[in-house]
Amino acid sequence: MGFYSLFAIIVILGFVIFVVLQQMGPTKNKSTIDSSIGLLDERLGGKRPAYKPQEQLFEEFKESCTDSVYLSRMAEDILRHCGMEPNHLQVHAEENLNIEEAAGLYSHGNGWSMITIKVSKYARYNVILAVLIHECMHYFLGHSGIGFPETQENEILTDTTTVYMGFYEYMYHGSVMVGYLRDSEFRYVKHILEKK
Repeated sequence: MGFYSLFAIIVILGFVIFVVLQQMGPTKNKSTIDSSIGLLDERLGGKRPAYKPQEQLFEEFKESCTDSVYLSRMAEDILRHCGMEPNHLQVHAEENLNIEEAAGLYSHGNGWSMITIKVSKYARYNVILAVLIHECMHYFLGHSGIGFPETQENEILTDTTTVYMGFYEYMYHGSVMVGYLRDSEFRYVKHILEKK
C-alpha cells in the first residue's frame, strides 16, 4: 500500500469519525447544558422568540461584517432583542490569523465593556455573526448577574444562552470551529427548549 493510499484512508476515516461525533448529540457537555437551561429558566423565566435582525442593517452587515461600525450596530440590535440597552459598550474588529486563539473576546472594567472580534480578510459574515452573538451573550449574562464559577461551564452557559435567547439559526449555521458547543449540542438545546 502506497503513501497516498494510506493518506486517503486516514482522511476518509477522520471524516467518518467527525460525522459520527456530530450526530451523537451531547456527551461530556450534557450535564452543563442541562444546568445552564435550569439556571436560565430560574433567572429569566422562559426562552425568548427567534431573533429577526433589522433587515437593512443585516444586509449592510453582510457586506461589511468586519467593519466596527456595523459590528457595533449589530451588537446593539442583538442586545435590544434580549431586552437590554447596551451602555458603555465598544465593539471592534482586530485582524488576527492565529486560529489557535479565541475568535472573540469580551472584557470589562472601569465602567466599560469591550467586545473584540478577531477576523481575517476572508471572514464570512455568518461566522462573524455567531462570534458576535456569543460575545454579546457574555455582556448580557454579566450585566444580568448570571453565571457559573468555572470558565468552561460559563462558556457552555454562554452558547446555551444564545439558543435560549432566540439565536439558534445564526449559531447553528455560523459557529463551526469557533463555538464551545457542537452542532448536535446546539440541536439538543433547541430540542429541550421546544419541549417546554
